[in-house]
Amino acid sequence: MVNEEQFIILAARKLAGQATAAELQELDGMLQQHEDLQGRYLILQQYFRESTLHTSADTEQALHRTLQKIRQPQRLRASRWKWMAAAAVIAGIAFAVTVVWPKKNRSARITAQTGNDTMQWLKRQNGKATRAVIELADGSKIWLNADSKLTYPEVFGKTSREVYLNGEAFFNVAGSADRPFIVHLAKGMVKVLGTSFNVRAYDNEPVQTSVTTGKVAFIPKYENGDQRSDTFYITPDEKVIYRPTGNHDNIIKEATSGEDDKAWTEGRLVFRDVSLEDICRELERTFGKKVTFHSDKPRQYRMTGSFQNNNLQEIMYYLAKSKSFKYTITDSLLLISE
Repeated sequence: MVNEEQFIILAARKLAGQATAAELQELDGMLQQHEDLQGRYLILQQYFRESTLHTSADTEQALHRTLQKIRQPQRLRASRWKWMAAAAVIAGIAFAVTVVWPKKNRSARITAQTGNDTMQWLKRQNGKATRAVIELADGSKIWLNADSKLTYPEVFGKTSREVYLNGEAFFNVAGSADRPFIVHLAKGMVKVLGTSFNVRAYDNEPVQTSVTTGKVAFIPKYENGDQRSDTFYITPDEKVIYRPTGNHDNIIKEATSGEDDKAWTEGRLVFRDVSLEDICRELERTFGKKVTFHSDKPRQYRMTGSFQNNNLQEIMYYLAKSKSFKYTITDSLLLISE
């Protein structure tokens, strides 16, 4: 007898790139033994590939339709299908949309600007090794990187367009002269009218904002109660890096490649004179494997490289050729030593 729950979670983990070797073997065995599962797996696979094309408005309906397609001829209990849908969402297969309410201070600010105290907000949160594309109600498009979270309204207000980001995203903002587009970060905000730009704002890392087209304004949020309201304007192939320590000198504006900064949206990884520690932090997010250094010396190795749709084994092979270090890749870990 087929274990439906186990099949769904194994398929979900494989499609999300999180399955272990043992789980992949178990799933392959199930598919070989039960031909009917092969068709259901193909449907799930197709949905996974197309899920980033769904808009926020039709996502839940699309997931419901997908699950209906893979139903058995006999009617299953509703509770089982709810569990299966939840499993798929947890594993990152679907563009699951969750209605949330912002924190009190954010809610008050948005209500004051929109005049609508019942605005519904949606949240998209990606785990490691998961990316997504989100189309907003105004036609703007957002590429959300792995290990990142975006909170945005179902429908924008009449006077502004505001979203909240933790992590990394590339924005292609639809033009609207009367409604500025604002990206709120824990350490500042980015304000534009219509342009394309990349924002990197992970916890415990410097904030980085770079522009591909148009012009944006970065407004840092200073620490230690500093009330300065500085604004840094950025144009194409420029980047602002902000390390929030309460010191104004920790904001740097420098030349960059806007195309390189958004390379991750195209399946490319580009590193320009970056430490191996920072590279591995990016690889951990991209491939979902925890990185452990058995010695500190390799952390400081600085490297340059560009990779297009390479797997982790290939990337580490070439990195180890440029600097002498050893590495081991297991089902869940990347281990690095001298």
